Amino acid sequence: MPESPRLTRDLVVAAYELLLGRPPESEAAIQHQLASAEADAAGLGLRFIRSPEFRQRFAALTADLPPSGKPRQPPLFLGDRVLAETWRGERIYLAPTDLDLTPTLLRDGRWKPRVEATLARLVRRGQWVADVGANVGPFTLALAAAVGPQGLVDCFEPNPALGRLLAATLHVNALGGHVTLHPQAALDRSGSAGFAVVPDRAASGALLPASALHTDRMSVAAIRLDEALAQCPALDLLRLDIGGCEPLALRGAESLLGRSAELMILTAWCMGAMRGRADVPGLLTWLAEMKFRAWWLNAEAELEPMTLDALLAMPDGEVLFSRRPPA
Repeated sequence: MPESPRLTRDLVVAAYELLLGRPPESEAAIQHQLASAEADAAGLGLRFIRSPEFRQRFAALTADLPPSGKPRQPPLFLGDRVLAETWRGERIYLAPTDLDLTPTLLRDGRWKPRVEATLARLVRRGQWVADVGANVGPFTLALAAAVGPQGLVDCFEPNPALGRLLAATLHVNALGGHVTLHPQAALDRSGSAGFAVVPDRAASGALLPASALHTDRMSVAAIRLDEALAQCPALDLLRLDIGGCEPLALRGAESLLGRSAELMILTAWCMGAMRGRADVPGLLTWLAEMKFRAWWLNAEAELEPMTLDALLAMPDGEVLFSRRPPA
């Protein structure tokens, strides 16, 4: 069997590009690999593919592929809830009558694969992230998997029915040590807010005023992210999907955004819903003043650079705000 080639600087750089999808972080990193005890191409390849960074990148690149290997466990109907399994093998509690997330999660084990793949691509082990508008937790679970036990996840869900399911999901997956559930709406003020949902539509939650279809109405607790995450020195990623109130949540996180130099904000973007609740052009001007730029998540799960002004004419979708280009 031929020997594995000895390492050269060009081989190390090529391994970074091919396996990790990025250039080496420094010349010192290249020299560290060259000085390894296993200073051949085979040893370098094994080190890279065993690394958390490669596993995270592989998960992101294959997120849209059908799951393979061990089949998912069949769902269990438990009366007021259904216990199902995600494509990664986590257990998740679902509302049995829900017409939004439940059918898709039962069939595919995931929700919005493009968004989940993008989160996996942006997040690193050990980071501190937040999921605002967590619903029953599909993205909370994805973020918890991405940051690992060394990281922290704060999730926000004001709907009491969904919050109970999410709390059970965190418990059954033993995530209480590094995932914190906040049963509140993240807004630009703390206190309480009128909230409504369309019956059997778990993704329909909205602040009042809402449509005539939103017949399940209640008062929920509200909190500013600056208050809820006051102990967070710097947030790495913020995921937002809250029915047009995204600008309000961002306004309530001014201090957090200011001290989080590396923060990436992946948010749902729906001009129709946001326009009725906030000054969207003013929000974009405010973000520009804080040096944020925008990238649009396209149909191929690629992030396309975009001017902030162009967002005002975009259809419903997902946008990334960041001070630096995403990796």
